[in-house]
Amino acid sequence: MNYFVKYCLLVILLTAFPLNAFCSEIKIGLITTDKQVIIGSDLDGILINSFTNNLITKTSKREPYKVQNINGLIKITDKLNNTFGAFRGPIKLIPNKKNGLICCNNKWYRGELLLLTNGNKRNITIINSVELEDYLLSVVSSEIPSKWNKEALKAQAVAARSYSLGYLGRRIQKGYDLAATVEDQVYLGIVSEKRSTTNAVRETKGIILVDKNNKPIIALYHSSGGGYTDSVDNLWDKKPVENISDYIKPQPDYDQNSPHFKWFRNYKTSELNGLLSSLNLGEITNITPLKRSIANRIMWIKITGTKGETIIRGEEFRMLLKLPSSKFNLAIENNIVKLTGSGNGHGLGMSQWGAKALAERGYTYEKILAHYYVGARLIKD
Repeated sequence: MNYFVKYCLLVILLTAFPLNAFCSEIKIGLITTDKQVIIGSDLDGILINSFTNNLITKTSKREPYKVQNINGLIKITDKLNNTFGAFRGPIKLIPNKKNGLICCNNKWYRGELLLLTNGNKRNITIINSVELEDYLLSVVSSEIPSKWNKEALKAQAVAARSYSLGYLGRRIQKGYDLAATVEDQVYLGIVSEKRSTTNAVRETKGIILVDKNNKPIIALYHSSGGGYTDSVDNLWDKKPVENISDYIKPQPDYDQNSPHFKWFRNYKTSELNGLLSSLNLGEITNITPLKRSIANRIMWIKITGTKGETIIRGEEFRMLLKLPSSKFNLAIENNIVKLTGSGNGHGLGMSQWGAKALAERGYTYEKILAHYYVGARLIKD
């Protein structure tokens, strides 16, 4: 299918599906720890026990407050170690004005803080409850270089917005929607915000990718496809949603300028034994790729050791060895395992380096997204 046809399929529709029909606020898990956490706000604010809806205390701007899980209750103290009590929670820290900032361990964020124990006797979870568009101001600049072509930045903004809504509630058992790490989308707070990426978010405000049922798609993306992206069916055991293969399909990539377009790794067999020790195979004697995808990624790989053998996903092997991608060739010579690979990341959905290249060729963000999310549509709030 040529780019013009894809572009026509992916036109922006002014429809009856506004963004706020999906979500305007998102909860991001910042940290879960058994240690003390320092919180605060740049404005005066309040701490509220959400379980009882009672005021715990008024907070002063720029003043630190220490919170910790003590036997399943959230203990709160000020800088002078005055204690405000211990509470089941959840507890909210709310600045007095909407544009106020909140702080968690010296990192500043927009929105509010939510404190949970999730019934745990030791750990406290700190969550940032934030407007989706404000969240994206940090995500886009954390996920893609802010100096890249404007159309690539806008494509990233729409992909990140769509991912957020498509995966909304993914980690609800932990009390939040998404994690602030590479497990979902990197979210560093206001320190990462840049003018160019902020403009990209604002200029695409409310625009998301949807499937044929007008539901936000899980717009997976990665750094570099190594010449070709892939499909979920080829690489993962479980699909996040049944129809994800409708729009995450193998596509030519244009990431030749990526620093990870070609990569090399060498491991001594003794190193490999340690990295694969969780498989309980003893000393590794052989590694054999069994099946590859159309994009040449390893789908299944057999690992043989002195205590047996096992077959695992290529993506699992990549994670165990911390490899850039599952697209590689290998050889064992003189007790050295030599790997030569291409690409960086899982290889699903939009390639960021590919998006950069297409933007530099004159592609609009709409055409970039049409290339990587085949058959998906754009709708606008």
